[in-house]
Amino acid sequence: MSMISVEGSSVTVILADGEAPSHEVPLSFLRYAKTVVACDGAWRTAVKKGRIPDAVVGDGDSLSSDDLAELERLCVPVFADAEQDTNDLCKAFRYVMRSGTAGRIVILGATGKREDHAIGNIFHLVDFAESNPGVQIVTDFGTFEPLMPPGREWDGDLNVGCPISVFATHPDTIMASEGLKWPLDAVRFDTLWRGTLNRIVSPRFSVSTDHPAIIFRPHT
Repeated sequence: MSMISVEGSSVTVILADGEAPSHEVPLSFLRYAKTVVACDGAWRTAVKKGRIPDAVVGDGDSLSSDDLAELERLCVPVFADAEQDTNDLCKAFRYVMRSGTAGRIVILGATGKREDHAIGNIFHLVDFAESNPGVQIVTDFGTFEPLMPPGREWDGDLNVGCPISVFATHPDTIMASEGLKWPLDAVRFDTLWRGTLNRIVSPRFSVSTDHPAIIFRPHT
């Protein structure tokens, strides 16, 4: 993923309250995104990284009276949703989609601190992709993106030799692939690790699937 392509784009960043990004790839999204929406306390991370968020969304449980006063001083609107059926990331995603100007959504700060939160956030991508297929989670180490049926083809987007992992969200998933070192055609995805630790061997490769999946690729 080119950092140059981020500048001037129609990217909306959702900054979750996990580990603050420090790698140049996620930081470039935070700097150049058209819109930044912070999940509750993540607004402090955004400000520390030099970007005042355009809105703060969540259930409000991590915002003190001092936080609210500072956000008011910065003219940052706060939207609190107290329902507990979804987490702050889901609330922020819904807010962004309701805005009607979401464009491409990149989620930062979704991992770190607590592994259970990280796993939950990653697999929310499948739900998010139903309304925004281009949604991604970008971490300090790589990018998670949804792979929805019938699949996808990449043509020169990633370097030959680049590692790649596929996580099937349903045990009956049937996949086929071209251009990967270990084909996915005969894989039985009865556990989440079955499609992991693969490698790209062709500048043009493809993965087809009959159920939603998630692909991870490290930064190059």
